Amino acid sequence: MSSVRREELEELQRNVGVKFSSLNLLDQALTHASHAKSTNERTVSHYQRLEFLGDAVLELVTAEWLFKIYPDLSEGELSKLRSTMVSQESLSHCARKIKIGNYLLISKDQEGIQSQDTLLADAYESIVGALYLDQGLETTRDFILERFMEEEEKIAKIRDFKSQLQEYTQSVYKSLPQYQVIQQIGPDHSKKFRVKVIIKGKVLGEGWGTSKKRAEKIAAQSAWMKVIHNENFNDQHLRGKRNRGRSSHP
Repeated sequence: MSSVRREELEELQRNVGVKFSSLNLLDQALTHASHAKSTNERTVSHYQRLEFLGDAVLELVTAEWLFKIYPDLSEGELSKLRSTMVSQESLSHCARKIKIGNYLLISKDQEGIQSQDTLLADAYESIVGALYLDQGLETTRDFILERFMEEEEKIAKIRDFKSQLQEYTQSVYKSLPQYQVIQQIGPDHSKKFRVKVIIKGKVLGEGWGTSKKRAEKIAAQSAWMKVIHNENFNDQHLRGKRNRGRSSHP
């Protein structure tokens, strides 16, 4: 990989707030089949297999998310909402938000197609697939839902996760969530914030956003998903202080 290409991929990672362990995997996710065929290097791979995987991950994440936050919707209603969220229009819009088209490798005779909705949606799916392989499901879930949350008015009516989390923790643990900014990136006119949410000393969620308020919302959503899934959520750890000092005898 050339130093110029490496710098491009590093720039993209900074823009989206995700750090790949394997830049080669990210590079593959941004390589169109036309470029792979036009190069003399036999080892160059394009993104179609990653696109296949990313499509499946997107379906899983959105289905899981909708299932949990809309318990009263029917299977048909959930399917329609999921179709809207993972439509070509929605995915291409998400791709444009992070300027995927600027980083795609296209053969010279195909230049110009990187602005097409179909190609951008496919490339977005391939990045999701690459991120899943590189970082696992939890990071990929946050990446997907953060971008859908930015389009929440167009996609669906999404519940206020901050209020839900606050009501739950106040009722169950007699404690309020605390939000802390742990990272800021980008110039002053285009900053991104990374926020973590803490409950009784335990970090339950993190989120990136173009404002502190949005980052807090994503962090609250991440924490709420862990609460309802019991993923990385040690209930006994949070309840422990209540039980200290109690006799172990009946």
